[in-house]
Amino acid sequence: MRALREAGYRAGVTIARAVAEDPGSLRVGAFWKAVSASFEEAGLGSVRYEGVSPSIGAVSWTDSPEASGNQTDRPGARCHFAAGVLAGLLGQAAGKTVDVLEIRCGAGDRACWFLFGTVASMRAVQRAARDESARRVDAAATGVQL
Repeated sequence: MRALREAGYRAGVTIARAVAEDPGSLRVGAFWKAVSASFEEAGLGSVRYEGVSPSIGAVSWTDSPEASGNQTDRPGARCHFAAGVLAGLLGQAAGKTVDVLEIRCGAGDRACWFLFGTVASMRAVQRAARDESARRVDAAATGVQL
């Protein structure tokens, strides 16, 4: 899994350079339009950006080659290469480390969803998700309705 993410990261750096000489100089809309066009041209599906907060963004990736044909109900992240691609691409655009967290694998015909931001912001998202899961388990064990 780590090797896939690292290979994806290197691919993302290369894609960033193909999108623009200085991808960080593009306005947000122009950047994502160029990224989506590059992905579609390469047969990698399409991506769409959504701002979540000032420190967190979201990307839906439709028709990711990594997720296609991967239909499963097994929970957990599976698109390690794709997460690496986004981390490399976004890190080049931002000029600093960008952490990417897969929050839903499309596993077939649905979009995969990724959150991205600083390492600190993604760790906060992971902590909040763990805390919410623990709270739900505790509530279920005690019979409390949430």
